[in-house]
Amino acid sequence: MSSSKQQEILAPILPRVIGQRDIDIREDTDFVTRAILLSSEKLSDRATMSSSNIRDKDEALKDWVSRLPDDILVNIISRLTLKEAARTSVLSSRWKYLWTYASNLNFDASKLLVNVYEETLEEERLRYMCWVNKVLESHKGLSVNEFIIVFDLDDSHESNISHWVYTAISKRAQKFELNLFPALCWPPASGIYEFSQGCYDYLKSPCGLSSVKSLRFLYFDTVNVTEEILEFFINNCPNLDDLRVGRSDNLLRLKVVGSLLQLKCLHIDHCNNLEELEISCPSLLSFKYFGPEIKLHVKNVPQLVDVLIGGGHGIGKGKVIGPIVNYFPQLKTLELHVELNEEILQFPECDLPELRHLMFMVSALDCSSLLGLTCMMKSCPLLQKLTFKLEIFHYSAEIIMRHQIPKHSHQCLKVLEFVGFSGDPVELELAYYMFENATMLEEMIVEPSEYEPEAQAARKSAKKLEKMLPPGVKLVFH
Repeated sequence: MSSSKQQEILAPILPRVIGQRDIDIREDTDFVTRAILLSSEKLSDRATMSSSNIRDKDEALKDWVSRLPDDILVNIISRLTLKEAARTSVLSSRWKYLWTYASNLNFDASKLLVNVYEETLEEERLRYMCWVNKVLESHKGLSVNEFIIVFDLDDSHESNISHWVYTAISKRAQKFELNLFPALCWPPASGIYEFSQGCYDYLKSPCGLSSVKSLRFLYFDTVNVTEEILEFFINNCPNLDDLRVGRSDNLLRLKVVGSLLQLKCLHIDHCNNLEELEISCPSLLSFKYFGPEIKLHVKNVPQLVDVLIGGGHGIGKGKVIGPIVNYFPQLKTLELHVELNEEILQFPECDLPELRHLMFMVSALDCSSLLGLTCMMKSCPLLQKLTFKLEIFHYSAEIIMRHQIPKHSHQCLKVLEFVGFSGDPVELELAYYMFENATMLEEMIVEPSEYEPEAQAARKSAKKLEKMLPPGVKLVFH
């Protein structure tokens, strides 16, 4: 494409900005990315225009794109989706293969699964695998920032998946996500993909050991991976700072131990056969565990500030996991998954002097009051935000607990948030209690239930709430 045609395509997008200030391409790549993407979209419409009809609208646009060095153009293209990046190949002969050096290989196609049916699932899988393989065959880059696979696949697709694992490692991916969570049923009909022995053998080879050192983020979901393989990554990836594992039936035990580890985030989710977890990691900032009750050993986590506990280690029958309670005094954020099976929850005696955000994920088949959750707040003198995420199947018709909950002033609480709000009197009772006791409250955020009948009731109840709000408190309804 001629420079004048590039100018003409970019002219409607850039003239005012470029006319007002000089652009540092290295600092304004997001802006440039949008311009190039729009250019490739408009090219087919402009291709038939005569060059005599093209007029430069700003001297600063002259030969603007063609002067950029390849490394900057590849950096810009890498910010596009893969399909958008491929479209830039029509801009000119110089652009034809630039997209094949894109450093972000994001194959997240989970949105396609929203409306998928059982009879069309295998067709969608074949189309997805064909797309991934076609891109990888064209890709010429020796290294990538990210390699992301998100789609409904199972053990019957082992050959393709293992090839992608090998490719991600060999291209020295800094971020690797392999998420095969099924769209229709659990467990997958053909079984969960198992991290292959061949991939593990490659990891342990000199080439694999060298390549894996670039890894910073690792996430396996619906991938059967063993303790041995995960501990290999933990102990041989000096830059690994984020490890997440979900729905791995082969994971029975795990040690995250080492004074030299750089790991900051550890998330374990629904690994239902896990029996024991040992953590000793001075760099750890965030620990999230949802699953069955396990033997948990935690020590030497002086920087831990963010914790989520749920499943068998949530609050049930007045019990919170012991080893984590020892580190409550240093936490800034705490999320507890609560099953309301009792009229009154008994929380352990603990201090949370640094806590700024407390979240309760509340699930129950039947609920007569939520006020028992407020007992823990007296341990959080500096709490600024309180969130209730509600998954309650049925509320009792009669509210019975109000007289049992003593008042306690919360002078630092500024934001109260309800997620899954349905407007039931039990929820309103909790809101009114907070209005009375949170003397410095500034904002109440209400996100209604995703179920339409309850959402309609929530809208009506929100109007009642608005009338009851203390002066100066803003109601935000999503």
